[in-house]
Amino acid sequence: MTQTATLGAVLRADAMLVPGEDGSPFRVIAPAECVIDDEGRIAYAGPPRDTSRPTHELTGQVLMPGLVNGHTHSAMTLMRGVSDDEGFMPWLAAVQGVEQGMTRDDVVAGVELAMLEMIATGTTAFADMYHWDAGLLRLVSDAGMRVFAAPACLGAEVVGFPGVSFSTGTEVLDETEALAEQFAGDPRIRLGYGPHAPYTCAPELLRDIRDRALRTGIPVQIHVSESAAEVADITDRYGATPGRHLAALGLFDAEVLAAHCVHLTAGEITTFADHGAAISHNPVSNLKLGCGIAPLPAFLDAGVRLALGTDSVASNNSLDLFEEIKTATILHRGVHQDAAIVRGSDVLDIATRRGAAAIGFPDAGAVEVGRFADVITLDISGAAQAPFTAERLVSHLAFAASGRDVRHVFIGGRHVYADGDYLTLDAAGILARARASAARLRATA
Repeated sequence: MTQTATLGAVLRADAMLVPGEDGSPFRVIAPAECVIDDEGRIAYAGPPRDTSRPTHELTGQVLMPGLVNGHTHSAMTLMRGVSDDEGFMPWLAAVQGVEQGMTRDDVVAGVELAMLEMIATGTTAFADMYHWDAGLLRLVSDAGMRVFAAPACLGAEVVGFPGVSFSTGTEVLDETEALAEQFAGDPRIRLGYGPHAPYTCAPELLRDIRDRALRTGIPVQIHVSESAAEVADITDRYGATPGRHLAALGLFDAEVLAAHCVHLTAGEITTFADHGAAISHNPVSNLKLGCGIAPLPAFLDAGVRLALGTDSVASNNSLDLFEEIKTATILHRGVHQDAAIVRGSDVLDIATRRGAAAIGFPDAGAVEVGRFADVITLDISGAAQAPFTAERLVSHLAFAASGRDVRHVFIGGRHVYADGDYLTLDAAGILARARASAARLRATA
């Protein structure tokens, strides 16, 4: 771990992605300069100018907004590869079998390992549902990342993480409110209620969460319609599909970020759009678990607020959002046999500006004056990037770029990653602790 660079730097790159004009998500400036002020915000984004300020000359690199992961469970990084060839319910049972043996040290190791992978592949902010406490939130803040953290609630009287905490679901909700108050002034930390799903949380609990959210202003994260089995279960229990069930309970009166939404009906999509509820589209996880394909074109047409997520590595195996960007774009083209149905620029926008807004960080997500300087640079000098031209930057980022291309990461103007060197995290120590935790969990599962 190396000392981080000071704020107030100037970044000069071969090209830069900035907000577009006339309805286009992006335009390209080449060559380009981004000036970061002493508050960690962008003071200038345009062609290079003469300056006496410290300058990072990023020759052979392009600059873009940091990526936003709209849904994950970072502590589950330790479960990479636990169950790779089973459907959703058998996979869930295998994962929960491992989770029951987790300690808080394991959760710390998993979160830190996830941050290593996310930062190195260009993610600067993420939404997460799992066990969260003040110490874990400080780990994220100290690393420089932004997190919308929802302590998971699996039922009013259910102890979700017995090796970590004896708190029941109702107690977790109380603790969430205390954490939200404690971290109210931290621009990197946002809290949310985390009812796991309508199939684990009873209507009475969901009504309680709705009432709490309206009283406190704390938003909600929840899994919705991830699998066909879930839809059938909820319809059988309550006489309504999951989206209609949650709407009837009034949950969408609060601010909601719903993960997956693979099997929403057209009416439910309209309900989401009308209430301003956000959806995290997680294509790789949904494909890997055989859950299906969420109707992204319909979400876009309806004007639903959107983010792009990986889900946990237990159901994805990677936290590289560039993989999600390409997959989300070409997947729907193949399904609809229409290469124009989803544009790479739109998905790139969802993974940055729109995703940042969806998870509650609207001051980030774009290289634009006044926003937080959450920016990354990618190498364009190698064979896999050639022949590169600035006018094809959006195409390159949507279809050819990889997290392996990331060279520098700045979050709020703070330099957190520099050409393979973590500036805020002890990578060697984190890897050692993660390996030890994973080995113990494998032995005891």
